[in-house]
Amino acid sequence: MRARLRLILVIGLFLCVSQPALAQKESVSDKVSATLEKFDEAIKPEKTKRSSLESIFTDFYGAQEKLRNNIQGPSSPLAQGLQHQDYQSVRKQNENLFTDRDNRLKKILSDDEFKKWKNSIEPSLRKK
Repeated sequence: MRARLRLILVIGLFLCVSQPALAQKESVSDKVSATLEKFDEAIKPEKTKRSSLESIFTDFYGAQEKLRNNIQGPSSPLAQGLQHQDYQSVRKQNENLFTDRDNRLKKILSDDEFKKWKNSIEPSLRKK
């Protein structure tokens, strides 16, 4: 009886400790690394182009994270976030981030490379 109780307690403790680790989101640098890895597989960009890609995606994912953090609300009542904005306003801001990213990518990628980005690389990065 005590052995079962201990086992249940240990399993419960393990689940409580591991839960926050499972709930953590990917960091900006993890997302950038995953994106660049996909580019390396599909396009194999030279160093200067890869550096530009890294800069573009660091800016993009950083801005997305900032927008997401503001939507979730400020940490204190005195801070001002975007929680009072409507869905359409936030959606428009997110669309602007995507448009800006794609415009910057068009400047450094060839037409074929940009098509590969839109048709294969970008869809492969989306969460399922």
